[in-house]
Amino acid sequence: MRTRPGSYVLQVTLVAAVYFGGAKLGLDLAVGHGVITPVWPPTGIAIAALLLLGPRLWPAVAIGALAGNATSGVSLWVAAGIAVGNTLEAVVAVYVLRRLSFRTAFERVQDVVKFACAAALACAIAATNGLTVLAIADSPAASPYGSRWLLWWLGDAAGALLVAPLILVWATRAPIRMPTRRLLEGGLVLASLSSLCAAVFLGGLWRYPYLLFPLLLWAAVRFTQLGAVTASFTVAAFGIAGVITENVPLGGHDETVRVEILQGLLAITAISLLALGASVAERDAAAASLRQAALGLAEAQALAHVGSWEWDITGDRITWSDELYRIYDVQPGRGELKYETYLSRIHPGDRDAVRAMVEEALAERRAFDMTHRVVLEDGTERVVQGRGRVIVDRAGHPLRMVGTAQDITERERVEQVRENILSAVSHELRTPLTAILGFAITLRERWPTLTDDGREQMIDLVAHQAGRLERLLNDLLDVDRLRHGRMRVEFEHADLAELVRGVVAGRPNGRKIDMEAASVFASVDAAKFERIVENLIANAERHTPEDSPILVSVAPNGSGALVRVDDRGPGVPDEEKEAIFQAFTRGSEVEATGVGVGLALVAQFAALHGGRAWVEDNPGGGASFRVLFPGVGG
Repeated sequence: MRTRPGSYVLQVTLVAAVYFGGAKLGLDLAVGHGVITPVWPPTGIAIAALLLLGPRLWPAVAIGALAGNATSGVSLWVAAGIAVGNTLEAVVAVYVLRRLSFRTAFERVQDVVKFACAAALACAIAATNGLTVLAIADSPAASPYGSRWLLWWLGDAAGALLVAPLILVWATRAPIRMPTRRLLEGGLVLASLSSLCAAVFLGGLWRYPYLLFPLLLWAAVRFTQLGAVTASFTVAAFGIAGVITENVPLGGHDETVRVEILQGLLAITAISLLALGASVAERDAAAASLRQAALGLAEAQALAHVGSWEWDITGDRITWSDELYRIYDVQPGRGELKYETYLSRIHPGDRDAVRAMVEEALAERRAFDMTHRVVLEDGTERVVQGRGRVIVDRAGHPLRMVGTAQDITERERVEQVRENILSAVSHELRTPLTAILGFAITLRERWPTLTDDGREQMIDLVAHQAGRLERLLNDLLDVDRLRHGRMRVEFEHADLAELVRGVVAGRPNGRKIDMEAASVFASVDAAKFERIVENLIANAERHTPEDSPILVSVAPNGSGALVRVDDRGPGVPDEEKEAIFQAFTRGSEVEATGVGVGLALVAQFAALHGGRAWVEDNPGGGASFRVLFPGVGG
C-alpha cells in the first residue's frame, strides 16, 4: 500500500525526533566517552521503528543519527560517518529478522534467539564503523580500539535488547482489554519492583540484588512478554542510575570496567526475562490450543455420540471422556472407575460375552469391535458399539487399552423400524394386494358368467381389502411423521360421544359392538380421535373371537374424559402392558398378526392431546384399553 507523501514526511519527522531524543539521553550519561555510551537507546528505537513502520523509513534513522552525533562534540564529517553505521545497523537487523520470519510479539523462544543474534550482528557493524571513523579522525575515544569496540558493541546491544522489545511488545500486545484486576496486579508489581530497585541501586542495598528475582519472575510468569520487557527496562533504568551516581561500585574505580559489567548484566537480564516470558507464552498458547482441541473433540463426540476411554491395565484405572459418562449415565467424580465398575453397567445378557472379548483381545494383543447393551440407573437400556486396541511395551506386555464407545441406540431403533416396515410390506401389504389382484382377475375373466350377487360380493371384498391396505399405509406414514416431528394437530370443539358413534357405525364387518357413550365436549383433533377409537376397536376385534363382546365407552373423568374399549380376549401380560404401546411391538399371548403400529399410534395421538393411553385387566376377563383426555370442557 502506498503512503501519502504528507504521512510519510510526518513519520520520518517523528521517528527522527524520537531517535534524536534517545541519542541525547545516551550521550548525556556521565560515563560516556564522547559518542560511546554504556547504553545506546536509539539502536532499539531504530530497529523497532523499521520493523513496525517498514524499512522505507531508514532516512529517519539517518537524520536522527546525524543530528545526535553532530551535537556530541565531533566534527560534521565524523558525525556523518558514524550516522552511516547507525543506519546500516537498523537496516541490517530488520533485514535479517524478516528473513528469519521473526514475530514482533516475542511469543516464541526462537524469536528471542533470532532477535539476540540479529542484534549482535547489526551492533557489530555499528561498532566497527564508528570506531574506525573515530580512529581515522584520530579521536582519543577510539583508543584502545579493542576495549572501546567492545564498549560500543555492548552499549548498542543493550539498547537493542532493552528498548526494541519494550516498544515492539507494547505496540503489539498493549493491555487494552486486560481485566481491571489484572491491571491492578500489574501496577502493584511495577510499583513494588521500582521501589525495590531504588533501594538496591540507589539506597545502598546493592549487595542484595537477588531481592529483585521474585518480582522479575512474577512479572514474566504472570504477564509473559509484557511483564518481561517492562521489568527488564525498569531494572536497567535504575541500574544505570546507580552506576552513574556511583551508588553501585561495580568493578571498583575503573570506569570502563564498571560500564562493561553493567552492560553484561543488563543484556543477561533482558535475554533471560524475554526467554522466560516466551516460554510461558508458548506454554499458555499450547494449553489454550489443547483446551480448544479438547473442546472441539468433546463437541464432536457429543454430536456423534462417541466417547473415548483408556484403561490402565496394571493400575486398573479407567478414564472416560465426558460423552462416555453421558452414554453410561454416570456422574463424573462419583468414584474411581475400574474394570469391574465398567462391567457392572453391561447388560447381564451381554456381560459374559464382553468379558470374553476383552480377555481374548488382551491375550492375543489385538483390536476388537463389539456391540452390546448397557443398563442405566433408571433401568433403561442403550445399545453401544465398542472398539479398542491394546498398547504394549517393548517386551510385548500389555500396558493400556484404549478405544471408543458409540451410542447406537437410535441407529438400532431405526434399523428395527426399517426391518419392521420391510416385514409389513412383505407380508401385511402383500395379503390385501394379493386378494385385490385375485378378485380383479376373476371379475375380468368371469364377468359374464358371474351372477349379480357374486359380482357385488367380489366388489365388496375388493373394497374391504383396499380399505385395509389404506389403513395400513396411513399407519406407517403416521409412524414416520411422528418420528420426525411432522405430525400436525388441528383442534376443534366436538362431542366425543358423537365421534365414537360415528366410528362404530362405520365399521365395515358389521360386528356387534356395545356402547356406553355420554355426551362429553372437548377440544380435540377429530380425525386423530377417531383413529384412536378405530385402532382400539380393530385391536379388540383382532384378538378376540367373533362372538366375544366388545364394549366401547366414553365418559367424564374428573376434569377430563376417559375412553375405554373392553374385550373378553386373552388379556395382556403385566410385563407387556407398556411395551405393546411401542411401535412394531406385538403381544406374545396371541398369534402374531398385524404390523404392531396401531396401539403405538393410540399412545402417540393421546400424547398429542396432552393425555395418555394404558391397558388394565378387565374384571370380567380380557383387557381394558383406556385413553385419558385431560382438561376438557362441557
